[in-house]
Amino acid sequence: MLERLLQIDKEVLLFLNGWHNSFFDVLIYCMTTIWFWLPVLFVVLWFLWRYYKKKLGLILAFFALSIVFSDQVSGFIKGKVERLRPSQNTEISHQLHLHVYRDGTVYKGGKYGFVSSHAANSFSLVLLMIYFFKPIHRHIRWLFLLWAIVFSYTRIYLGVHYPGDIICGALVGLCCGFFTLWLFRLAKKKHEL
Repeated sequence: MLERLLQIDKEVLLFLNGWHNSFFDVLIYCMTTIWFWLPVLFVVLWFLWRYYKKKLGLILAFFALSIVFSDQVSGFIKGKVERLRPSQNTEISHQLHLHVYRDGTVYKGGKYGFVSSHAANSFSLVLLMIYFFKPIHRHIRWLFLLWAIVFSYTRIYLGVHYPGDIICGALVGLCCGFFTLWLFRLAKKKHEL
C-alpha cells in the first residue's frame, strides 16, 4: 500500500512539475520567497491595525508563535522521516524541471522534504488570518487559503517537494494553527482581551 502511494506521489509530481515555461520559471521561484509577498503583507497588516488597534501586537505575537511552532514541528518530522526531496533523489531528479540560477547552479532545497515547512508555515498562518479577518471582511479572508495553496504549489513546480510532502505539511500546519488559536482563546478568556 505504501509503495503504491509513493508511486502515485511520484507520478503526480512529474505531471505537475512538467507544466512549465520560462516566464513561470522566474515568477514561481520569486513567489516562493517572502520578499515577493511583502506588499500583500503590508496591506494585511494595515487592515489588522485598523480593526484591532492596540491588540495588534498580541495578535502578531500569536502569528509568530504559530509559524515558529509549525516550523519546529515540520523540521522535527523531516529529521525523523528523512525522506529525500525529489530534487535530491538521484532516481527522479533527472526527470524534473529544476530552477537554474544565472550562474548555472541548480536550486535543490535542503536534503529532506517530508513534510514541507513552506506548507506547514503557510497553512498555520492562514488559519489564524482567516480567524482574525472574520470580523474585518468575511469574504476576502478566504483568499488567504488560495494564497497558501499557491505558495505551497510553488514547491512542487520547483521540484523540491512531492505532493505528499505538501499535503502532510498543510495538515501539520493546520494542527499547529488550531493549537495556536486554542492558546489565543485561552489567553483571551483568562485576561479578557
